[in-house]
Amino acid sequence: MSKLTEELSNHGCDMKVTLERFLGDEDFYEKCLREMLNDSSFEELGKAIEANDVKAAFESAHTLKGLAANMGLDPMLDIVVELVEPLRNGILDGMDVIYLKLMEEKKEYDKFLDA
Repeated sequence: MSKLTEELSNHGCDMKVTLERFLGDEDFYEKCLREMLNDSSFEELGKAIEANDVKAAFESAHTLKGLAANMGLDPMLDIVVELVEPLRNGILDGMDVIYLKLMEEKKEYDKFLDA
């Protein structure tokens, strides 16, 4: 297990199952993780919440939910679910706070990649 996957595992990510999905190719996983963390959905979600655009916020959050799940980022997935379900029901109240929490979690993964 590489340093990155070990750190992710220690952070609460299910790396055993995730690496099986990536056929054990840790380099490919890292490349995909970098791409995922640079996905425009993070920024689009923030802009949609700021603009009170529930539909766009839901679409971005739902995209991030799928990305986080596929990458095995369980701590991030838990936060994104806190966004998706209220947004699905048209609720924007408090989403800005959860979005900030999501972005803090994203910074953790960015740090793991920079280490």
